[in-house]
Amino acid sequence: MSRQEGLTLLELMTALAIIAVLSALAIPAMEMLRLNAGRAAAMDGLLRAAWFARSEAFRQGRPVMLCPATAGGGCAAGRDAWGNGWLVLPVAAAGPPLRRGEPVAAPGADIRANRAAFVFEPGERRSTNGTLAWCDRRGAAAARALVIAPTGRPRIERGPGSLECPPR
Repeated sequence: MSRQEGLTLLELMTALAIIAVLSALAIPAMEMLRLNAGRAAAMDGLLRAAWFARSEAFRQGRPVMLCPATAGGGCAAGRDAWGNGWLVLPVAAAGPPLRRGEPVAAPGADIRANRAAFVFEPGERRSTNGTLAWCDRRGAAAARALVIAPTGRPRIERGPGSLECPPR
């Protein structure tokens, strides 16, 4: 009688059970990595946009604004539209924006603000200060805030800053 090579049904079922258990453990960790990557990309983009707006205000010698974007390419009127992307544009000049940001791609995440727009003034004049916060389903513990000082200097802080992230 010849011996055949291969796996028995019991060995195959054991291997599949081990793969299923490991997958069940890895999926939540991958979701946290995805949320963290989305948060980092959004907040880094906003930080760079604030620095860019501040430097353009100094370079051009006129006010430059960072505002939430609309689908049509203009500034949105409300404070809650930051998740749709953002624009950097001169305050008094008509024309295309200097820079445009992408909408928030993570489902269940949003960017909240305590201002409808941030105006960066040239020279020693006071700029609009305020906070932009990343909120997702993990709540305030995973939030990050972009805080813009009255001088126009932006910085990132842990937590939602002066804003509240609603529990989800």
